[in-house]
Amino acid sequence: MTQAKQELYDSLKAIFLHIDNHERAFLAQFGLNIPRYYVLHHLYKKPGITNMDLSDLLLCTKSNTSRIVQGMIKDGLLTRLNHPDDRRSYKLYLSEKGEALYKRVRPVYKQQVNTLMSLIDSDKIDRYLEVSQSIESILAPNKTKSQCED
Repeated sequence: MTQAKQELYDSLKAIFLHIDNHERAFLAQFGLNIPRYYVLHHLYKKPGITNMDLSDLLLCTKSNTSRIVQGMIKDGLLTRLNHPDDRRSYKLYLSEKGEALYKRVRPVYKQQVNTLMSLIDSDKIDRYLEVSQSIESILAPNKTKSQCED
């Protein structure tokens, strides 16, 4: 591996870790962690998806997604209904409590992201997007499921 490739990898990893730290601290104010927030987000956008579909959206193993979902059902944030076409499967929905929490967090989350990204000038954003989208398209087909800790 060339030094430039290692530096690129280290830089991408560092950017991810910085963003991750900002998200963790922000979401903790609402009693959420990152996986739980994204479960709320995906179910708000696509109510009635299956656990398998949610797992794919989270880039998370099915077993870890199931564990996260079970905890959120226990906390009253989600509900699940038997799938009408497949008795072995079920559909996931936000409960009233889950939807209310998401609607409270989402606008503030978007504002937080905007504030953070406003620190970067638009020319740098354009250049970064051009390169990062290329990198993402190269890496995405080889994506692996993370452990998606709850």
